[in-house]
Amino acid sequence: MKKLAAELVSLAPQLTARRSLDSVLSNAEKNLPFIERTVADLREDAAERPGRPAMAVAAGPSLHRKDPARLIRDQFDGWVVAADGALGYCLRNDLVPDYVLTVDPHPTRIVRWFGDPELESRQDGDDYFRRQDLDPHLNDHELTRNRELLELVNRYGPQIKMVISTSASQAVTKRCLDAGMTLYWWNPILDDVNDPNGMTRRLFDMNKVPCIVSGGSVGTSSWVFAHQVLGAKAVVLVGMDLGYPPGTPYENTQYFKEMRDVLGEQAVDAFISVYNPHLKETWYTDPAYYWYRQSLLEMAVRAPCITYNCTEGGTLFGKGIRFEPLDKVLSELQEAGKES
Repeated sequence: MKKLAAELVSLAPQLTARRSLDSVLSNAEKNLPFIERTVADLREDAAERPGRPAMAVAAGPSLHRKDPARLIRDQFDGWVVAADGALGYCLRNDLVPDYVLTVDPHPTRIVRWFGDPELESRQDGDDYFRRQDLDPHLNDHELTRNRELLELVNRYGPQIKMVISTSASQAVTKRCLDAGMTLYWWNPILDDVNDPNGMTRRLFDMNKVPCIVSGGSVGTSSWVFAHQVLGAKAVVLVGMDLGYPPGTPYENTQYFKEMRDVLGEQAVDAFISVYNPHLKETWYTDPAYYWYRQSLLEMAVRAPCITYNCTEGGTLFGKGIRFEPLDKVLSELQEAGKES
């Protein structure tokens, strides 16, 4: 790993907090009038089906490269927990998640995952959805794709339980309510929960909503929710790349523009190559995703569940993670279900 990349990885927690902290606290205060239910209320779901496995669907590029929706629909008998960025993929493929998670406080981008009712009137010059790799379906014909997504989310919204962070923007809160979703709130853990003067304590004192480790990303949050709230003893990951396939242009990565604005031509030196021995491929990642990867690996070793990474791509492998093909794991879970 190059020196610049290593320095940025070490700074990632502080930079992430600094970038979003004001928005997190402001959004949490604005969301107070909408808090009726919290994730604590979802423990009833877990009690009805104790130990039921969960599928955490993240929005990495392998979600579209491997296209696992049919296998999940046909062969998986468990909770389906989707990250917000994976919702459109799921609904387009007739896979209606039981739960959808969101955490990012961005004022305009995140609502796009649900269909943005204001998109036609908003001209903010943000090209994120024309260049990002999370959902290629949204890369072009933006207004048409947005109208399609609005219709899909409106159709299936009443069937979805929205696991929404108090950090979510008002645009996301309103969109989910308008789509008929039932909202279950949680606070992201921002710092030491035992610090009486910390930001997490401020959030909890403000709203008395349960706090959950996010690991920095909505994908990791979905995994944590699956085993901590739903009590899943096996959590299967798909779309959890935490990196980019070989040959992906730097300019198509999520944070490249921000990195280039700060680092200039040195931005390319901030990327990190990761050889995946299971794939026999070298993927690459950026400091933020590398930090998410390290956080999840550290938690996976201590987690009260078996974690299967069935992404069949990406950088997430190591102790505490079983890197397996999806069809193999689904067959094993089916057999285990018959025996129980």
